[in-house]
Amino acid sequence: MRHYLFGSSTAHRTEECPAWVEQSEGLPRADSSFAMDGTVIHQLLENAALIDQYRMEDQLGKLVVDDHPRVTAEHLQMAQEMWAATRQLLDEYGAIEYEAETTGTAAADVGGTLDMIADCGDTALLIDYKTGMGVQVDAVNNRQILFAAAVCQESSEASDMLDGKDKFVGIIIQPNRAGEVAVKRWEFDQADIAAFWEGHLQKIELARQGGLTPVAGDHCKFCPANGLCDATTGNLLRMARLDDKNLEQLAWGLDHIEQVKDTIKNIEKRAYEQLEVGAEIPGWKLVRGRPGNTRWIDQGVALARLRRMLGGKKHVVKEQLLSPAQVIALAKTIGNLSAVKPVVDELTERPPATKNTLAPASDPRPAVLSASGLSAALDSLK
Repeated sequence: MRHYLFGSSTAHRTEECPAWVEQSEGLPRADSSFAMDGTVIHQLLENAALIDQYRMEDQLGKLVVDDHPRVTAEHLQMAQEMWAATRQLLDEYGAIEYEAETTGTAAADVGGTLDMIADCGDTALLIDYKTGMGVQVDAVNNRQILFAAAVCQESSEASDMLDGKDKFVGIIIQPNRAGEVAVKRWEFDQADIAAFWEGHLQKIELARQGGLTPVAGDHCKFCPANGLCDATTGNLLRMARLDDKNLEQLAWGLDHIEQVKDTIKNIEKRAYEQLEVGAEIPGWKLVRGRPGNTRWIDQGVALARLRRMLGGKKHVVKEQLLSPAQVIALAKTIGNLSAVKPVVDELTERPPATKNTLAPASDPRPAVLSASGLSAALDSLK
């Protein structure tokens, strides 16, 4: 897949901090293990859309993307659930035709790819898959989708599906924090695309000119310069000076905590990479990590030697039932999911949360009553 300097995945970053281009110049682009897993799932979804009679379950254990992990039961389950959500959307909107993995181009360095564009008569669906559940992406005013709509209308294999359309539905299909695949939608029109694109082209021109001051924010998470520019390292210093008795400062800290965590991870990652190629960082060095857990050289030999010493095989080998998720994946592979799923639902439970956790005010879960609130509620009953 071609990576454009100004692309759909960097549209939000370009809007908020055009300086990222100059700040990132010459820095490598590295994929995390999570991104590599996401690429495998995306490939399964693309194949399911483009290849007739494609069976995802047949890919279990196979390599579908070079230099990436082989397909696991977890990859398979996520891809199948996301594809089921996609098919339901296509049916709901009466899709006539669709293109998967559509790339649009507006200039040599400006372009981007969308996971699916579907022609539904007077409406076009623009579908984007997100496989991670840690960073929840909203569909409303989604700049990545607006960018893709603009460049795919201008030049792409799906341009004909967008011609004459004034009703668009931007869709994010993503697992929520509980791991359940959710569908988020946003309806927009040509005026929304035009307004975004006019302003975005101005931001691109500013980025090309350079000489800008970087601005920190949630757009820093995947920026190559995260942890190297003054904006992100400055927030580290501000975080260290917070007054833990000042509620406004604590609110600021919570708003920026994920960004600061990402900055710290990026600093550690870049330091490791420099030391690994022989650079010298004052006060730091690479050392051997802790060795792995002790393991059997040959389990068969170990069993033969130990079973008579420890009271037989039953004391040496323990059988373990597959997890519910593994059972569901196996049932899909065998082809009897409809029979197995009700049994799994009947015999499983999800334990309740054992402790409270911080969440932004936008989180749909109800707030837990505070200690002072609980005390006041009890007093009112007296």
